[in-house]
Amino acid sequence: MPGDSVLISNYCMGRMEGVWGKDCMEFRPERWFNDEGGLRYEPSYKFISNAGPRTCLGKEIAFVQMKTVAAALLWNFAVEVVPVIPKLQE
Repeated sequence: MPGDSVLISNYCMGRMEGVWGKDCMEFRPERWFNDEGGLRYEPSYKFISNAGPRTCLGKEIAFVQMKTVAAALLWNFAVEVVPVIPKLQE
């Protein structure tokens, strides 16, 4: 609808228990490999902007905008890491 905004959090999407399992907050690179050591197939519906022939037409523009905003934030502000695990809601 005109005037409405839709926000999607990449951080939250990558940490949804319903999609990635109970250990979604743990760093486990082996989750991306199959039993033969190759990359495991993950359906494209799990990822923002989709993939393949149904990929979002504005994806590249959005990535450029995100990089521009990130660069501006890093250039203009003192950023520090705070060790907090946020509570996520599904």
